[in-house]
Amino acid sequence: MKRWSSKDLEVLVPPSDGRPGEGVFVFSDRYSVFDFGIMPDEIPGKGAASCAMAVRSFELFEAAGIRTHFLEQVAEDAIRIQLLDVDTDRSKGRTGPGRTIPLQVIYRLALPQESSVHRRAAAGTLDQSTVPPYRDAPWLSEPMVEFTTKYEETDRFISRSEAAEVGAVEPEILEVVADLTTTAARTLEQHCGSIGLALVDGKAEFGFDADRQPIMIDHAGTPDENRFYLDGIPVCKELLRFLHPGLREVVQGYVAEGRPRAQWPLPKPLAPEVVAAVAEIYAALTAAWTATPPSAAGTQRLARAVENFIAVCGISSELGQRTGLAAVPSISAR
Repeated sequence: MKRWSSKDLEVLVPPSDGRPGEGVFVFSDRYSVFDFGIMPDEIPGKGAASCAMAVRSFELFEAAGIRTHFLEQVAEDAIRIQLLDVDTDRSKGRTGPGRTIPLQVIYRLALPQESSVHRRAAAGTLDQSTVPPYRDAPWLSEPMVEFTTKYEETDRFISRSEAAEVGAVEPEILEVVADLTTTAARTLEQHCGSIGLALVDGKAEFGFDADRQPIMIDHAGTPDENRFYLDGIPVCKELLRFLHPGLREVVQGYVAEGRPRAQWPLPKPLAPEVVAAVAEIYAALTAAWTATPPSAAGTQRLARAVENFIAVCGISSELGQRTGLAAVPSISAR
């Protein structure tokens, strides 16, 4: 795990000889945006909310035939998992049994204006042939799957051929992982639909069990890994990104000039009332996500939390203009 992660790991049994060990993930109230690192605020209840949503999502994935490293929930903010070995510097050769695949897999069902696809297309660093045609812009006709690095100082998008090299896996393994990711995206999309949400994009990570069969690791289906929208407004970490305008460009500047991360000045803390408004969105989203069966009351509470966030922040159309689901012309429908 990166040292600026919002989770903590307790090792119970170390992995060894190609066999997974066991560990405990503790979800904290910390957050990070734009690859900056841990921000000066904490969001009360965020850890417990993320944990509850992750557990429910693991259940959904297993029901869809996606095997995961999840074993059990052991506290309101912690889960016990199969623990895989990691190779952060690519010194161990081919990724074998009991190891993480050092890649992140990004899935996209739509390309809202905040999607990095638009920025990369404008910069000429995106192979537009990898973008599926629009069904109804910004919604894609099928999920778009991309790979990024995982253990570098800042994540970067890479081609399938480089992903096979960085992940130290065969191209056919990448295809299996891409198919599993598509299934995960469709699974979350269906669950979102049952509670009145729209899923835009997210990420997944994978590793190998003792038989070198892919399993989903880390966690997915939480507001930290996904863009969830309610009536065109994000109800996820996108709100925290919105509260730090310009930080993405600041981070890109620090990286370009090679400034050590320890020398990056901390952004200003958020106002306490804004932190409380974000905390209520996390709590309301979790209540809606974990309700069995789905309840309209949970979605209504989430809608009220969004209204409160907008009122507290003193914004109206600005939130929708910056983070909404309007089509962006830099990726043309084909």
